[in-house]
Amino acid sequence: MKPNSEKKLILWDLDGTLMHCGSDGTKALNEAFRKLYDVEDAFSKAGIGHAMDAVILDRIMESNQLDKSGLERVKQEYIDILGLILRENSQKRILPGIKELLAHIDGSENSYNALLTSNLRIGAETKLKSVGIDQYFHVGGFGDDFGEKWDAAKKGIREAEDCYGVKFGKENIYIIGDSIYDIECAKRIDVVSIGVATGFAEYEMLKSREPDYLYEDLSDWQSLVQIHMWE
Repeated sequence: MKPNSEKKLILWDLDGTLMHCGSDGTKALNEAFRKLYDVEDAFSKAGIGHAMDAVILDRIMESNQLDKSGLERVKQEYIDILGLILRENSQKRILPGIKELLAHIDGSENSYNALLTSNLRIGAETKLKSVGIDQYFHVGGFGDDFGEKWDAAKKGIREAEDCYGVKFGKENIYIIGDSIYDIECAKRIDVVSIGVATGFAEYEMLKSREPDYLYEDLSDWQSLVQIHMWE
């Protein structure tokens, strides 16, 4: 396939970009290890920074000398607990402009939504479903594999191209995220970076990493559609 000069792919980070659900993921992970292995505060004790979920789970199993054959059981327990915690979280919310922008892109003739997250695919789906925006995502890059977020981005782009029969030009691929990691990810694979200060990183911190575009939030979604031609 030759790159299509019109079609655009928007890769969305999840936590802090699409929605907020606090530390529900960490709580669920800690509870899964406590319930299955009597390991307390598994996430913090493993000394893990910014990493894909596959790496986090592997590090926790290794640091606690647990048999990795039990990993699938851990994942299922984690998802079950995450679902319960999310249902009880009355503070979880979709961020400004997100639902309108996702719906617009979903109905567009030249633009496509995709997910790009460090979460396991099933964990991401559980979070999205809890706030009613899972229907906008059919493809993406996830934290199920080892590597960095840019590795997941490359995989997500390939999945999108296979799904939609489009070869996206790099100038038409956007990564939207609330962290410096998302900006670095876009730079690593030479696509357009859009920073949004709706997560933990402040606007000035994101600005220092020189994203191609930077917004306080995405509430003025109509302007974004015009600026980036997501028609």
